[in-house]
Formats: sequence, structure tokens, C-alpha cells
Amino acid sequence: MRPVQLELTNFGPYRKEVINFTQFDHAPLFLIGGDTGAGKSTLFDAMTVALFATTSGDRNVEEMRSTFAGPEDDLTKVIFYFQQGKQLYRIERVLQQERAKRGGGTTMQKATASLVIVDKIGGKEIEKLGDKIKEVSDQIEQILGLNAEQFKQIILLPQNDFSRFLKEDSKTKTQILKKIFGTGIFDRFQKSLEERLRQSNKDMDKRQAQLDGHFASQVWSEEELAVLIQTPASEKLARLEELLSQRQESLTEQKSILKDAYEDLVKLQKSLQTAQDLAKIFQELKQAKERYRLEIEEGAQEQAEAKVHLEELQFAQGLQETISSLKQYQKQLLQLEQDLEIAQEELSEKQQAFEGVKAQKEALAAQSKDSLQKEEELETWKEDIIYAQSLVREQEKIKRSSTNYKQLEETYQQASKKIETLNKSLSDLEANRLSLDSLHEAEKLLQSVGYNVDNQLAQDLKEIEDLKQELDKTEKRQQGLSLDIDQVQESLKELEDQLATTLASRRQLMIAQLQAELEDGQPCMVCGSIDHPKVDGTQANEAALKDLMNQVEELQAQKEKKVATLSNRQATLSEVESKRQDLLDQVAKVKLALEKHYQELQEQVKGQFDFDFSEDYEADCGQALLRKVEQYYQDLHKRFDKEEADRVHYQEKLGQAQEKSIDLAKAYQEAKAALDQAKERLKELQEAHQELESVEVYQERISLAKQELDLYNKQVKENSEAYNQLHADIQGIKGQLESLTKSKENASQETKRLSAELDQSLMAEGALTNDLEQIQLWLLEVNKQAIPELQAQLTSYQTLKQELKAQIVKGQELIKDQEKPDLGNLTQAVEDCQESYDKQLAQVSVIEKGIKDATATYQAAKTLQDSNQEAFKAHQELSDLVKVVKGENTALTGRLNLEVYVIRQYFQQILDYANANYIGLLTDNRYSFVLSEEGRRARDHFGLDINVYDQLTGSERSVKSLSGGETFIAALAIALSLSEVVQNTSKGAVVEALFIDEGFGSLDKEALTKAIAVLEQIGENRMVGVISHVDDMKEGIAQQLAIIKSHDGSSRIKIVDKG
Repeated sequence: MRPVQLELTNFGPYRKEVINFTQFDHAPLFLIGGDTGAGKSTLFDAMTVALFATTSGDRNVEEMRSTFAGPEDDLTKVIFYFQQGKQLYRIERVLQQERAKRGGGTTMQKATASLVIVDKIGGKEIEKLGDKIKEVSDQIEQILGLNAEQFKQIILLPQNDFSRFLKEDSKTKTQILKKIFGTGIFDRFQKSLEERLRQSNKDMDKRQAQLDGHFASQVWSEEELAVLIQTPASEKLARLEELLSQRQESLTEQKSILKDAYEDLVKLQKSLQTAQDLAKIFQELKQAKERYRLEIEEGAQEQAEAKVHLEELQFAQGLQETISSLKQYQKQLLQLEQDLEIAQEELSEKQQAFEGVKAQKEALAAQSKDSLQKEEELETWKEDIIYAQSLVREQEKIKRSSTNYKQLEETYQQASKKIETLNKSLSDLEANRLSLDSLHEAEKLLQSVGYNVDNQLAQDLKEIEDLKQELDKTEKRQQGLSLDIDQVQESLKELEDQLATTLASRRQLMIAQLQAELEDGQPCMVCGSIDHPKVDGTQANEAALKDLMNQVEELQAQKEKKVATLSNRQATLSEVESKRQDLLDQVAKVKLALEKHYQELQEQVKGQFDFDFSEDYEADCGQALLRKVEQYYQDLHKRFDKEEADRVHYQEKLGQAQEKSIDLAKAYQEAKAALDQAKERLKELQEAHQELESVEVYQERISLAKQELDLYNKQVKENSEAYNQLHADIQGIKGQLESLTKSKENASQETKRLSAELDQSLMAEGALTNDLEQIQLWLLEVNKQAIPELQAQLTSYQTLKQELKAQIVKGQELIKDQEKPDLGNLTQAVEDCQESYDKQLAQVSVIEKGIKDATATYQAAKTLQDSNQEAFKAHQELSDLVKVVKGENTALTGRLNLEVYVIRQYFQQILDYANANYIGLLTDNRYSFVLSEEGRRARDHFGLDINVYDQLTGSERSVKSLSGGETFIAALAIALSLSEVVQNTSKGAVVEALFIDEGFGSLDKEALTKAIAVLEQIGENRMVGVISHVDDMKEGIAQQLAIIKSHDGSSRIKIVDKG
């Protein structure tokens, strides 16, 4: 841990102070100096409060709030930046304290804390580590590797506490070193090993139980289990191998018996199969003979009838074509006669229509001359209308050009007037426009007034307010002190009265005592008189006198305390009254300055603003003036912006109007030239075609002519199409009549021929019948596909007949000289043999499964036993390791456990480092550190007590016997060595700072010089700061942090460089 910056607010004697420790980065050593009570040790308190919420000494954290801070003042807090490794941390703590409530009264402010990683001082937050007190405290201990006590003993060595680590007992040193070096890992390692050993013991028990389970498994028979029970544990696995071998021999014998049974079964199955095949042949032969009888012999008559009917149908089928053709020609002949009649009627109608069309054609031909003349007139009118249309277009063009010309002329005049208007507006704007200098003057006035109001006046007013608050506090304190003085004076008067009464009583008792001791005739020891008259009746009482003497002493002591208290109160009151007068003087001085600043401000705005500050100079009137000046400047700025915007706007409009005027002038000239050109072309057309009529006349003539010509052409076209179509239709019908006549003659001849042919076939010799009606019935069957069915029936019958004959012949050949087999006996024999074989096979399967299960159990037992041997080896090694770390293996660590052993090794390094680097240098090689004799002999406890070996006497003695200066030197050497060893090992806390509070006053000059040299040497690699009142320290250290007390009880910090 390396301090970077410490910020204090109302903490101890500090109102608000910031200490940047980076100023001492290049100084090997710096001194913190100041008067007693100035607050030097409070800086260490602030660091420990920030980190651990505790002070470096005996004070409570709540007592660290400044005595001069009231409930209404800023909260007491500490902000501490420190570096650990590469990270910069910022921790902030607000103490529990009383604060003012908004509505009056006070309330208790709870303590708060926050811890973050930042990129730089006052920079942005990188990571938030905690915002709760416990969370922050846990994080700090984790980051630093130290708790508060260890921090104070290692990094921060407080006043009167410097030698604590040196003189702590062994157990306390062990706890400190355990935290610093992080040796807790060895304790956790030991506990982890012990837990692993417990788990290993359970695992070994579990493994043995599993192995015993394999030896007692149900896969073994009762006889085998009995053998295993009698077998020693070390021989059980071998016994299992023997049992498996016996089972394998038994399996081999059973398999041989099974093989013989299988061969017998196969032979019987073959004999049965042969008998079954022969029986099947006998059965099939019987079935074939029966089927031949039923289907061939008994169906012969039916097949003969089918054959006769087939011949009848085939005869009818032979005449079917002739009869069908005859019917077709008869039907065709009737149709041709009907078609001839229709065609003749249609020819007559077409010829009549043709004559009408022919007459129309001749009439249209007579009208063709008029049509040609009309077409010639139409062409002439088309040419005339073109010229008439051109004339109209030119007239329209002149009209448009004339209109456009007039519009452009008017627009051009309007544009010219607009340009004049814009020029005038721009000139007026420029003449009345606010100047930029005027705006700048107003801005300067605003800045000047703003500076005076926000700085001078505000500062004066705040200073007056602060002084008044301080004055109120001082007056309250003055009143409180006056009241205290009155109370003390009254109490003192009561004590004096009581003391006078007690003294009078004492005198009476003393007189009585002396009187009691006087003897008649003997001189008085006081006055020498030998006459001793009785003074009063007071009796001498030695006990009462002694009691009064004690009362007098006590009252006198109380009086002295009261007098001292009164004196202190009166001195304090004098200081407070002096401070009050100083504050009144300061208030008056600041008021004069405020009045002067108001007058200067009034003079500054004179002539521009009428503003009355009145006589109440403490009122904040400057802000009202500032608002007026701001409004004045804003109004001017708005006016300037508007006028500038108007000017730009007018210039843009003027530019646009000028451009438009130029374009209009150009367009005006072009329109005038176009108008003149159109007038010239119109004149030429009118002179060339003076006889032209209007376009509408020509359009009407052309339209009528087109209608007449279109109608004539349509009539000619329709007539021509009708003439041609009718002529073609007539020719087609004539051809059709000729064709129909020829077809009729051919159909008639074929009908006669087929009728004669059919009559001849029916009357022929050998015909099955001459009955045409019977033939028609047969033809109905033919049409229903009866012939193929009869043919298929006859063919199937012949095929079946041949197949059955062949099957019968073959069956008779196969059973020749064979008897029908007895299948019942053979089947029973095979079933008996099969049953015997199945039983033997099941027995073999049982044996094989038993061997398989037994083998698996054996393999599992063997694997587990092999694994157990490895596990037992690891278990034994773990057990030996546990003995070592617990200190039970005395050959390695004696009787110390591993953590204590490591701590002692670290402690020995600290002593060795101190002997090699510090103690000899600081004591002129007189002293060196050694473990005490008890520590060196310690085999079963911590043993971290320290002695010093004295070279002068040649003996060792306890560090507790050293003088004050020697104790400081020894403690310094141990502390520095501890820091170095921790830094070098980097196992726990990283120490980059060392702070020492007092202790140097016990050193002589030579020892002090050596101590400074050692600290400067350490300071080359880390920050070293010391508090001391020793003058030689102040002169010998260049970099100093001076604490300066103020008269009001507060302190401030100043960096001093005496280099």
C-alpha cells in the first residue's frame, strides 16, 4: 500500500486540508513537524479511520469531529487515495455525528463508507467495490492483506506503541505473521488433507465392502461359497480362477453330449422329411385321379355341346359382314336421297339471290363516274384547308405573342419598381442600423458588471456572512464562558467558606490538643508561658483532628483546581473577547470595501442606467443591476441579430429582383421579335391565297364528300363480296348434286348385289340353317364376345386333360415298388428326440450364463483388487503427508504443524535480515537478534520470543532488558526487516510505506544519525514518513510537512523544502 492523497474535512484540528503524498515520491524521507497538539498524529488517525474505521491511538472515532465544527457545518469525512499494485483506490468515510435538520434541531448522521477503483485523483470511477461499511472493511483487509492492528504494527507505528511487535508474546506474533504472509493457506491445506484422508478411509472401506460383495455374490453356488468362506482373503481370487476352470470343464462335457443328441435329431428329421415327401406323392396321385374323373370324364358331354354351339356362332359370324354391309348401304341410300332433295332446294334459292346481286352491281357501275369526280373535288379541298389552317395558326400565334408581349412589359415595369423599393429599404436599414461597436460596448459593460457583482460584491457579502456566523459562534462561546466563570467563582466562594469553617474547627482541635499536652509549671511550646488557662470546653480528639486535617487538604486541593479552572476560563474568555473584537474589526473593514465596490459599480453604469443602491450595502442589490444590464444586452443583441437578418434578407431579395429584371428584359425583346415575325408570315399567306374560305367551310365540304364516297365504296365492296360468294356457292352446290347422284347409283347397285349374295348363302347346301332370324340371334351372342369364351373353355379343357394325364403317369412311376409310409410313429420319434435335445441345450445355456456371470464377477473382483492396491498406495502416501503437515513426523518438522513451521521460517528470515542489514549498523555491531532458548528448543509450540546477543558481554538477554533508546533501535530494525521480508516474498501484504510516530527522542546524536541514514536507505524504494520533536531530525530531513496552529484552535498544513 502506498498513500497518494489524503483529504480531511472538519477532522480533528483540520477544517479542510488536502495532502498530496506524491510530492514526497522523490524524497527518501520526509518529516511531519509542528507544535504539541497541532495535529501531527491526527494525520495517522485519518489514514486508519479511512481504511479501518478506527484511530491509530486510544481515541474513539466519534471524537475526531472538530471541536469548532457545529451541527450546521460540513460533515466530518476522510477521503484517502492509495495505490496497491497497479490499481488506484479511493476510499471515503463519513463519521457518525450530530448534524442540523432543515426544519430546526439536530439529528444523528449515520456513518457511511465507499470504496472504488479510479483512473486518477478526482477522475472517473472504473469499478465500484463497496458502499456498505462491512463490505468496505472486508474489501480493505482483502486488498491490503492486513487488519487494523497489523497495519498499526507493520506500516503505521503509532506514538508510544513502537515496540509492541518486538515485545508481543509468541502467540500474538504468530497471528500477525500468519495474516501478513498469508500462511493461512497451509492451515487450509492441512484441513483439506485431513478431509481427504477421512474421505480416503471411507473410500477404502467402501472398496473392501465391494470386493467382499464380489466374493459373496449369488453367481456362486452354495458349494462354491462354502469353499470361498474357508479360503483366506489373499487366496480368494486364485480360488475363483479354480472354480471358473471347473465350470469350464463341466461345460465341455455337456457340449459333447449335446452334440451327439443333435446328430441323432438330424437323422430322424431327415427320415421324417423323406416319409413326408413320399406321403405327399401318394396324396397328389389320388387327388389327380379324382379330379380327372370329375372334370374330364364327366365334363366331356358339356364340352361337345360347347363345340357345336361354337360352330353355329362361327357360321353366323361368317354372314355378319354381309348382313352389316347390306344394312349400311340401305341406310346410306336413304340418306343420299334426302341430301339430293335439300341440295336442289338450296341451288334454287342461291340462283334467285345471284340475279338480284347482279342487277345491283350493274347499277353501281353506272354511278362510278360521279364518284371519281367527287374524289377530285375532295383532294382540292384538302389542299385548300391546309393553307386555311396555316393562316389561322399564324393569326393565333400573333394574338398570343401580342398578349405575352404586353404581360412581359407590365412584369418588367413591376420588377423595376420592386428594385427601387428594395434599394430604398436597404438604405433606410443601413442608416438606422445598430453598430457592432455599440453591441461590443454593451457586452463589455455586461462582463464588467457581471465580474464586479459575481466576484467582488458576492465575495464581500459572503465574507461578511461568514464573519457574522463566526461572530455569532464567538459571542455564544463568550456567553458560555462568562456563565462558566460565574459558576466557578460561586463554587470557589463556597469552597473558601467551607475551608474557613474547617480551618477554624481544626484550630480549635489543635488548641485543645496542645492544651491537653501542657503540664503545670512547664513552658508552652508555642508561647513559653508556664501559666496554662483553659480556653474553652473543646476536648482533644486526635482522630477528629486527623479527619479535619484530611478535609483541609482535600478542600485546598479542590480550591487549587477551581482557581486553575477559573484562570483557564478567564484566559480563554480573554482570548474569545479578543477574537470577537478582531471579527468586528474585520466586518467593519469588509463593509467599507463593499461600500466602495458599490460606489464603483454605480459610477460605472452612471449615465446608462438609473439605479439606486440605497444605503443598505449588505443587501444583494448588484444582482438586480446585473439582470438589467443582461436584459439591456440581450435586447441589443436581438435587435442587432434582427437587423442583420433583415439586411441579408433585403440583399437576397434585391439580388433575386435584379436577376429577374435581366431575364424579363431578354424575354421582352424575344417576344417583340416573335410578334413581328408572325405578322410578316401572315401577310405573305394572305397575299398568296386571297380566294381562301374559312377552315370550317372546307371541313364541312370534306366531311360530306367523305361520307358519300364511304357509302358508295361500302356498297360496291358488299356487292362484290355477295356476287363472288353466291357464284361460288352455286358452283359448289352443282358439284355436290353431281356427287350425290353418283353415290346414290353406287349404293343402289351394292344393295342389290349384297341381297343376292345373302340369299345364295342361306340356300347353299350344308348350311346350318336358312332361318335369318336364328342367324340374327346368333349374331347377338357373337356381338357379346361369346366365341372367345367358348374357344377359351375348350382350350382349357384340353390343357387340363393333358396335365392330369401327365401327373398321373409321373406319380405312378414315383411310387412304383413303394409302400405308403407311417408318418405318426416317425413324427412322435422326432418330437421325443427334439425334447431331449432342448433340455440338454437349456442345461448348457445355464452353465454358459453361469460361467459368463462368474467370469464377469471374477474380472470385476480382479479389477477392483488391482485398483485397491493402487488406491491403498495413494491412501498410505496421503496418510504419511497428513502426519507431516500435522507435525506427527518429527523427522521433518519436529512436533510443529506445517503452518507454524512456515511461520517460524519466515520469522527467522526477519531476524536474519535485521541482523544482516539493520541492528549491527544501528548498534555498531554490538547486538544481534536470536530466538530465545525456549524458542530454539520449542518443538510443540510457537517459540517466537526474541533475545539479543550482546557482543560486549558475550551473552544473550531478553529484549525487555534493553534501555529506552535500545528498545527503539531494536523495534525499528525488526519493523524495517519485517517490511523488507514481506516485500521480497510477496506472499501477503505489499508494503510500500512506513510511518513512525515519535520515539527518536530516546536516541543520542550518533544513533539518531544512523537511524536517519537507514530510513533514507529504505526510502529509496518506498515512502517513509516520521514524526519527531527532535531538533536534529528537523535539521537533518529536507522534505517536511509542517502543521501550523491557528488562534481559533484549527490547524493548517504547509509543505516545507529545506533542501
